[in-house]
Amino acid sequence: MTVYLKAEPGRDDVLYVAQNMRAADREEIYATQWTDTPGELTENVMRAGAFRWGVYVDGLPIAMIGATPRWPGVWQAWAFGTRDWKHVAFTLTRHVRRFMVPALMNSGALRVDAYALASHTSSNKWLRSLGATPGKTLDNWGKNGETFVCFSWLRQDNAAPATAVDQPEG
Repeated sequence: MTVYLKAEPGRDDVLYVAQNMRAADREEIYATQWTDTPGELTENVMRAGAFRWGVYVDGLPIAMIGATPRWPGVWQAWAFGTRDWKHVAFTLTRHVRRFMVPALMNSGALRVDAYALASHTSSNKWLRSLGATPGKTLDNWGKNGETFVCFSWLRQDNAAPATAVDQPEG
């Protein structure tokens, strides 16, 4: 099994992951989107710019991850994946810790936020393992009244230099 990251994944790969998302990711993401359609989510990811990656197993897209600038100095991180997420979790974790968060901080970010549905326990646990600090609980933050938790990385806590993108695992 070969696991690898690809910068700026194409529209078809993003759409495949969006169409095959884990149920908990679908619930979390669509609670903060205007529509519940994989096509619109795909277009949002594509509009987010170049700071995005696809994670693949033997050429099949399994997860998407990235960050989008909200305003100067503040970014929003995001990720979603298929039921095969467990096969790429180590690669994603290493990428976020070694490259993504340090690269954002090195580029001038003061903070990076990630919003997790409070009931999406695996997302909350993963964000903690990545070094994100849970902050405010956001009651009624989702479009149907869902509760979210804002996790953050702050520059003063994450000043390490970024390293190169991970190589394929075999």
